[in-house]
Amino acid sequence: MDLSSLRSTSAHVLVDPEQLDVLSIDDDTVHHLRRVLRLRDGERVSVTDGGGRWLLASVRVDGSTLALEAASEIVSEAPRADPFTLSVAMPKGDRLDWLVQKVTELGVDRLALLHAERSVVRWKPDRVESQLARLRRIADEACRQSRRVWRVEIAAPVEASTVLADFVAAEPGGRHLGPGDRSVAIGPEGGWSPLELEVARDHVSLGANILRTETAAVAATALCVTFER
Repeated sequence: MDLSSLRSTSAHVLVDPEQLDVLSIDDDTVHHLRRVLRLRDGERVSVTDGGGRWLLASVRVDGSTLALEAASEIVSEAPRADPFTLSVAMPKGDRLDWLVQKVTELGVDRLALLHAERSVVRWKPDRVESQLARLRRIADEACRQSRRVWRVEIAAPVEASTVLADFVAAEPGGRHLGPGDRSVAIGPEGGWSPLELEVARDHVSLGANILRTETAAVAATALCVTFER
């Protein structure tokens, strides 16, 4: 049984590792499957712990209750041998939410947030944890929608100049993005500062046009995921 089996399921459920072992789901998941998705008795779903383990299950509806019954053994998928990390200066408003959703669907492994010199958006220290929790919920929903079995790691924002030596920075006029580029950084609306460009490991181009931050993030992720095929 391989990952193609996930495509035909009626829903993809994300649970804690211990819940996968005994195949239990919480009340919120039960409500979502029964009241929102309106799944019927016998429909097939997939269940994952977000750490590479997953199985197929059948929905069992008995009156007002809903439970899952294992329809396969637990399968363990190895993590990507050469994971793709996207580092991004956070855009304004709900554009960051959209960015997280789309790069998760496309297949990013790790998303590292940045405060760049020209960043408009900077999180206050007392809001970092609540903001991260919100983005992780968005990523988890995108994992369910796209049938991922590995969660996306989302890291708290750091100063760009402290990490850019480990990344190729997206910058007009740079060389072409290639298969060996597994850590790509996307700058803010105002672009990278001269210091940040100097620090970056290299500069790569995402095309002839100037892209919004979230568009560049999606483009870089799509290209790097395609290189794996």
